[in-house]
Order: sequence, then structure tokens, then C-alpha cells
Amino acid sequence: MGSEETRERILKVAMELFTEKPYHEVSMEEIAKKSGVSKGGLFHHFPSKYELARSVLFKLLDDWLKELEERLDDLHGREMVPVLVNASFELVTSSPKLSRFFLELYEESLKRERSGEWDEFYRRYIGSVSGVLRSAGIREPEKKALLLGAIVDGLALHYLLSGGRLFDVDKMKEEVLRIMEG
Repeated sequence: MGSEETRERILKVAMELFTEKPYHEVSMEEIAKKSGVSKGGLFHHFPSKYELARSVLFKLLDDWLKELEERLDDLHGREMVPVLVNASFELVTSSPKLSRFFLELYEESLKRERSGEWDEFYRRYIGSVSGVLRSAGIREPEKKALLLGAIVDGLALHYLLSGGRLFDVDKMKEEVLRIMEG
């Protein structure tokens, strides 16, 4: 098996483990074992658990953006906005543990004084979302992209803390659509 296939398998296993249990409970040894690679092989691809977790998060973003592009492929103008909003909410509601992982990893970056590394993540996210909003003819797409991210992140936290009971997801989507199109 090639190096790229091994790296992808490691990322897949790590994603499963990081979304299954808290960051500090996942060990590199467990990831190596479940991936079928030696611990040395794992460290060849990822120099630390933090770097691996960060790579998992960026892969999740890349996968989400790719899926979003596919869903938007044949759409034009304002019909893209509900698809964007739905995809944003699905990211949160499909796996509340993913939101927990995101928060844990951000906290870990603060402990390591590496919070600046999130700039690239946000640039990619905001750039892609504002591009969709711009294509849809939405006024102030960069501002609305930031707003969408903030709303979804905040709702993700509330969704996580309440076990999904705090608010009606569909009503929140409707309100976010109203804000995006207003």
C-alpha cells in the first residue's frame, strides 16, 4: 500500500476516534493499531497527535467543501443559498461529537499558543462560503459568510450542550435563510 493510501487510512481512523471520544482520551498508539501501521509509521506521516487532529479537521473541511460544490453544481443564483445553509446545519447536526472535537482542538491550539494556525482554516471556509453567496447575488457576501459561520458555530455549541433539544433546527434554518437573503 502506498504512502498516500496509508495517510488517508490514518486520517479516517483518527477522524472516527476523535469524534467518538474526547481528544485527550485518544492515543497515537490506538490510532496506529487501528490503522494497521506501526507507531513509527504513524509519526512518519504526522509528527504529533495535534498535527494529526489538525489534519483531520482540515480534511473534514475539504470534504465538506467538495460535497457542497457537488450539491451546488447545477444550481444558479438564489437557489444556492438554501443548499449552503442546509449543508452548514448538517455539518453540526449530523454529529454533535464533531462539534466537541472542533472545540477541543481549538482549545489545544490555545494551550500550544498556535491559535494563528486557524487563520488558514477560516480563510478557506469564509472564502468558499462568501464565493457561494456572491454567486447567489447576496449583498455583502463576506460579512454574511462570517455571520453564517458564527451562527452555525454558536448553534452547534447549543446543540451539543442540550443534546439537540434546545431549538428546532428547521426553524433556525428558516431564520438564517431570512438573514442571508435580507
